[in-house]
Amino acid sequence: MSNSVVVIKVGSSLISQGSLENSVFFKRLAKCIQKFRGNNNKVVLVSSGAISYGMKKRAIEKKPKNIKQLQSLSAVGQIGLINAYQKNFDKFGLEVAQVLLSHSDFKSETKSYNIKSSINNLLRWGITPIINENDSVSTEEIERGDNDQLSAKLANLINSKTLIIYTDQKGLYSKDPRTNKDAVLIDEVCLKEISNQKIILGESGKLGRGGMKTKLSAMKIFLINNQRTGYILSGHERDLFISLQNQKKRTRLKLSRLKSF
Repeated sequence: MSNSVVVIKVGSSLISQGSLENSVFFKRLAKCIQKFRGNNNKVVLVSSGAISYGMKKRAIEKKPKNIKQLQSLSAVGQIGLINAYQKNFDKFGLEVAQVLLSHSDFKSETKSYNIKSSINNLLRWGITPIINENDSVSTEEIERGDNDQLSAKLANLINSKTLIIYTDQKGLYSKDPRTNKDAVLIDEVCLKEISNQKIILGESGKLGRGGMKTKLSAMKIFLINNQRTGYILSGHERDLFISLQNQKKRTRLKLSRLKSF
């Protein structure tokens, strides 16, 4: 993995751990990005967390279902979220920039071109773009969208060969490990053969939107050929970069098994 653009997506459950102003996860993520860049990779970060941060700011424990309330929480939380990234990443010499997108942006050829140009220019400047859905103005994103699929669409747009989704689980399990002690981590999945695997998908956590189901849907969007690889990986590991190489601590996804001749 070198001389390429890596797209990393992180979920709300990881972002909402502890204090955003001094988060252990942010430090681990910053170190991980540093290591990718040290291996001549550029990194684009897709981050959830605006609504969960807004809930913290407003002292709301249960996630509302009302669309207008969610939009307002996103508007409140977006400022704190990007400030937390900037404050934590500054300590590691990582400059960041915020880019807010909607799923509908990818339907427009002009907007898609502008997104790609803007992100590529930020990467040339050595800046890490932080992408989030534009929840504060777009009801579409809250009603049907999710950052998993947004990360896949973005990875396709900028021709990334690697998509990594960090979550609160080690990867894809045969069953929901939160409620099934006999759940087994699946270290490698070929999407063309996934119907042959017995997998029972769990629901999302209280701050998330789609759980493992949306992560698999995202990988189906991203894995359009065998030159691409996706990973679902725990964000609780001490070294996020090293654990990526450990098959016991992540799920690797590809389109199909390559035939050997």
